[in-house]
Amino acid sequence: MTDARTAIVAGLRRLGEEGRPASEAARWAMRKMRETGETGKTGDDFKVFQLMVHFFGAYHVPVERLRELERWEGLDTGGPLTDAELDAVVGPLTVRETPPS
Repeated sequence: MTDARTAIVAGLRRLGEEGRPASEAARWAMRKMRETGETGKTGDDFKVFQLMVHFFGAYHVPVERLRELERWEGLDTGGPLTDAELDAVVGPLTVRETPPS
């Protein structure tokens, strides 16, 4: 895991422990991904994939629910899913005790 990815997953875990909603955690992760250069030079598909990877590393969320991130308006790709809808679909963020192997 790269230092940037480790820091993003750690930050997401912290937000989950604080009880923050999925939309807030996703916006935070997107900002950090831009700051570390994980987005910007790549297409929308890569941005969504990276966000899903970070969420999967930090939280117990089934992949089929993580796929809903593709439809989230916060990605600025024209998706119809609002913050409230994303929060409802992804549900409360349950932090993984250990990263997936």
